[in-house]
Amino acid sequence: MSKYIYFTEEQKERARRTDLASFLQSNGESLKRSGSEYEWKSKSGKVTVRGNIWFHQYEREGGDAIDFVRRFYNLDFAEAVNLLLSEQGITVVPQEKTTKEKKEFCLPKVNQDMRRVYAYLLKGRFIDHDVINFFTKEKLIYEDAEYHNAVFVGMDEDGVPRHAHKRGTYSKSVYKGNVEGSNPDYSFHYIGKGNKLYVFEAPIDMLSYISLHKENWQEHSYVALCSVAPQSVIHILKNNPQIESVYICLDHDKAGIEGNYRIEEEVKKLGDYTVEKDSPAYKDWNESLKNRNGIEPIPATEHPGLIRMKVLCRELVSECKSEKIKYPLGVLQRYNEKLKRYQPEQRSAVMEQSLKMSRVAFLLAKKQLAAMEKSQTDEQLAKALFMLYPPHRDNCGYKTRIADIGERVEEIVKVYRKNEILTESQQMENVKTMLSLSVDCLRLYMFEEQSKLKQEEGENVCQILQHSLL
Repeated sequence: MSKYIYFTEEQKERARRTDLASFLQSNGESLKRSGSEYEWKSKSGKVTVRGNIWFHQYEREGGDAIDFVRRFYNLDFAEAVNLLLSEQGITVVPQEKTTKEKKEFCLPKVNQDMRRVYAYLLKGRFIDHDVINFFTKEKLIYEDAEYHNAVFVGMDEDGVPRHAHKRGTYSKSVYKGNVEGSNPDYSFHYIGKGNKLYVFEAPIDMLSYISLHKENWQEHSYVALCSVAPQSVIHILKNNPQIESVYICLDHDKAGIEGNYRIEEEVKKLGDYTVEKDSPAYKDWNESLKNRNGIEPIPATEHPGLIRMKVLCRELVSECKSEKIKYPLGVLQRYNEKLKRYQPEQRSAVMEQSLKMSRVAFLLAKKQLAAMEKSQTDEQLAKALFMLYPPHRDNCGYKTRIADIGERVEEIVKVYRKNEILTESQQMENVKTMLSLSVDCLRLYMFEEQSKLKQEEGENVCQILQHSLL
């Protein structure tokens, strides 16, 4: 048996409201007063504290005292609360706790009829009647007896239920979740005999898409992730060799767009599949179905990183149209060494240097293409750059970005140092590496650009956080 610490709500609240300036000073840390706030220099940059609230100026995150200790002292929740309480002279004794066993998967009890589920899917979601009938006859959709949720069942290859996703059917219900013990390999899906697989976030999206594209729909395969994990897609591809093309159809918002790219990356690791991203015109496929039925839909939202990166790529190509550098590799190395010496707070210098490096890497790629007698229009070059931008990998910090850039530079230098005769495919791979480095530098520029905007708002952030936690 393992030990655990039980905290009352009062104890957790006392820990949460610990004065951070006093806590840091009692632990030998130096603080600089700035008006009603204090500044503390952590290893990762400047942190502003006021009362029990903190905000990291460069990584753009903040929270209360518990969050602070977890973040900067690398403790879990229980350890953080215990440390903060001990600072106040409160000791909490650990208790015995048995390990919780994983619950065996079991489908919710079936209701005697499906009136509420049919009403929800037909009138609330506008799913096609024939589509609902098909899935209910296959025992892939039913109504549970206790809460009248719509249950979407995932079967294994032998027709045995292995997964179930529940969705509330009351008009104001937002409840949804997977049944405990569900195997993510078998989330709600249908396998056809054709060579196409369509991937969705939720069962409602999948049924909405089929309702919008009913013609010969049973020829194709469909899967709803019922989570953010791609296991079900991977499992289906490994067990259905007839599938050659994958259409990723997640929601048209920031999270959905990043999910599209993430799943595309995972699918391409499995083999030579044709992969296309198909976003709905509105927020999701059910909103598109609602629009077709005269209901005002929730609009789509574009990914801010994709919007900004497209502009930066076009500007870069335009600025480098007639520019030439005699020894771009040497210049690139010097620029990289200079970039590594900057601190995160030197934003203007980092932004300027990252743009310089981006231009040199791009010019190096252009030089390689010219040597290969490969002509590219400005539009083609801008598109090639933009296609190398991975929005789902753009949630990292400053140090990771600097490290990524350094690794790309070293990769390029190693190729040149070998001084070998390369095949055309090898040369094109080098061009891709150079363009990827150019994009990495634009990503750093974009990151610093956003950080600078956040810094300008930084003085107000602590107040906002403090009010929100009161």
